[in-house]
Amino acid sequence: MKKIIVIFGLLIGFLIAQKSDLKNVKVLPYKTKRELVKFMKSVVAPELGVKCNFCHNMTDYSSDEKDHKKVARQMMAMVQNANKTMNNLNFHEISCWVCHRGNEHPDHPPEKK
Repeated sequence: MKKIIVIFGLLIGFLIAQKSDLKNVKVLPYKTKRELVKFMKSVVAPELGVKCNFCHNMTDYSSDEKDHKKVARQMMAMVQNANKTMNNLNFHEISCWVCHRGNEHPDHPPEKK
């Protein structure tokens, strides 16, 4: 019986460690650093034409000190919400590419009101 409890405890500890692999990830659904880095390098960086240091403090990726990171988080939430609507209407999903086209700022940003 003790072996089962110990094994179960180790398993729970392992699962908790896997989920706590990332710090300060508020919008994206990823649970591991590998998943997150793959997404950022294969989708976000090319679609925005930027490197990691555009949004991140390179010594503390979890830091929110850069305004670009704060804006990026809001933009990702916007895209997620748009995709929920698009899905309900049977349209394909959108991404940062729709506006950015590989540039850090869209060529035709919305007008400020």
